[in-house]
Amino acid sequence: MGNERAALRSGDRHVVERVRRLCALAGLALDVLPPGSDPPAAAVLLDDRTDPVGTSWAHGPGRAAVVELGPEPGMLQLPADAETLLGLLGRVAAPRRARVVGVVGAVGGVGASALAAATARLAVSAGRPSALVDLDPAGGGFDVLLGIEHDAGPRWADVLGQRGGFPPDRLMAALPTWHDVRVLSSDVRGGVALADPVALDAVAALTRAADAVVLDLPRAVLAPDAEPDWLALCGAVVLVTGCDTRSAAAAAAAAGRLAGRAAHLVVRGPASGSLLPGDVAEATGLPLGAVMRPERAFAAGVERGLSPGDQRRGPLLATARRLLRPLGLAS
Repeated sequence: MGNERAALRSGDRHVVERVRRLCALAGLALDVLPPGSDPPAAAVLLDDRTDPVGTSWAHGPGRAAVVELGPEPGMLQLPADAETLLGLLGRVAAPRRARVVGVVGAVGGVGASALAAATARLAVSAGRPSALVDLDPAGGGFDVLLGIEHDAGPRWADVLGQRGGFPPDRLMAALPTWHDVRVLSSDVRGGVALADPVALDAVAALTRAADAVVLDLPRAVLAPDAEPDWLALCGAVVLVTGCDTRSAAAAAAAAGRLAGRAAHLVVRGPASGSLLPGDVAEATGLPLGAVMRPERAFAAGVERGLSPGDQRRGPLLATARRLLRPLGLAS
């Protein structure tokens, strides 16, 4: 992370927590001051005017990097304007190297985790140092999917125990490697709380050490009341669903959360019914990035030590290869 700092003046703990998470994503340290405080020296000043106390920081001399939070016109409101604020914070933080791609299943069992892994694997083959991040709050199983459960290196349980900042290159180098992809995963000790600022801090560090970061996102990020932080971090999102009525309905519901984002739909099919992948795409309003046919004996292959993408002519790797350029992971 860089040495830049942000300062927030607020007495609202909810605002403080939201801004803290956004600063962690942007790579900025945050100082919190009580209402009425004078503006400190900082790269960006955030002034919560919801319950104004004292003179607005925006009225001080030479205070160009001031953002007012509140309900009045011209002010930002959280969480609705979280993505806008993240962009502002990112412009004054240490530069982010990575193209960040999120992969999420509209329903379970459609291969989103495997597709995320295959995508990261191909990004490395395309010459981009890459990191793959497992964000399942339940934890367990992702390192088994990759066959690295016995490899040395920190998992989320270790990373979350550190309360300080993460030197990007040091964190990247410490992680276990899978086909030259650096992997930050959960293990049998548990997963990661999505709202934990330490988790945001760690992933923000990886975006400064890698050229590509692929996030295996849980479906929780698609909930209507979910905080927008993780989706806001992504330059592109892949939504994976099935080719049946229930999966199409789930994907259509998820599409509302992805409005305004670079979203790509992957439909796993065909199904035994009359629904076609194009019908699912029409229901969601999202562009159909690829149709992913089931990979035969994939689960059995994992038991034998195979991992996503080992079947070089399989549909999983073919789907990831088709997505690579639209996702900005290949030139």
